Amino acid sequence: MKGQKNRRAEERKFKRVFLRFGLEVPEHRATGIQISTLGLFISTIHFIYPPDSKVMIEISTPNGPYTVPAIVRHAKKIPGLLINNERCGMGVKLISPPRELLDYLASL
Repeated sequence: MKGQKNRRAEERKFKRVFLRFGLEVPEHRATGIQISTLGLFISTIHFIYPPDSKVMIEISTPNGPYTVPAIVRHAKKIPGLLINNERCGMGVKLISPPRELLDYLASL
């Protein structure tokens, strides 16, 4: 919106990473988009958890997978007919990610 400040502490990059996520175990496949070292958007049409849910995310990197906890900050579920027109999923904030993962996300 015009005149509205960007609320993000860090600008997100429009890159993709492959990941798995779940409440206790990362079991559902998805794609991470709009990535920063603070968080990302999990693009998924299934298993969208409500805000403030704690989820576990396993992010695939060239050096292997990293599993980190995250908090759902916003969730957007779209009716089936609009899935091709709108992005649905969850915005998450990473909790204490390891330095190696932060370096990888910053390099994208």
